[in-house]
Amino acid sequence: MRAAFLLLLATPVAAQAQVPAAAVQSADPALLAKAQPIASIILPNGTMEKMMGPMMQKMMGPMMDGMTKMPIREFLKVGGLDPERVESLGEGTIGEMMAIIDPNYRKRMDVVVNTMMPAMGRFMGRYEPDMREGMAEAFAHRYNAVELDQISAFLKTPVGAKFGAGFMELATDPHYIGRMQKIMPDMMRAMPEIMKSSADELAKLPKPRTYNDLTKAERERLTALLGADAKKAN
Repeated sequence: MRAAFLLLLATPVAAQAQVPAAAVQSADPALLAKAQPIASIILPNGTMEKMMGPMMQKMMGPMMDGMTKMPIREFLKVGGLDPERVESLGEGTIGEMMAIIDPNYRKRMDVVVNTMMPAMGRFMGRYEPDMREGMAEAFAHRYNAVELDQISAFLKTPVGAKFGAGFMELATDPHYIGRMQKIMPDMMRAMPEIMKSSADELAKLPKPRTYNDLTKAERERLTALLGADAKKAN
């Protein structure tokens, strides 16, 4: 449960889908030059460390409370437990269960978050220059020269500067996070049906092969790739 919660916590900021290189178009140098100052305003130095550190730590209490109030049976539904068996369970919550299994679970979670999140922020901070460049390239791709000039002019106004400097931090604003918390129970209840759509399609595909299904050449190649006996990884 602790790992799942931390994953949910970090996902909005850290999780990125891998984009095929062929799908990324080179930015026009002239447009990129206009977009780079905009990206510097929207993602100033220290933003990621601030977001992943003090801001996120401050909201951990309410987020933890929302997670632990979830009924255990709703959590188990997402895990794929037979719906009929789930419905036979009581109304006990994750928090009530954890209070029995690990009375110190809240303190344990606080220790992990108060060390992991700042460390994640420091790590992400090292890549802010790359993130700014990627943001500038995205702006250069989405907006033309006139539009970029208009955005830049707005960001040079007092309200524009305030908007730009705080834009990234909106993802950790308690008002936004609070709304997201409210949909979590509904999302967890909907997950079995959401996952079922994938399960139905996956069932049509051949099952993955086991070690015993591989040819001798494939086993040797797999062993070479793993740097260890492939049979042990079966």
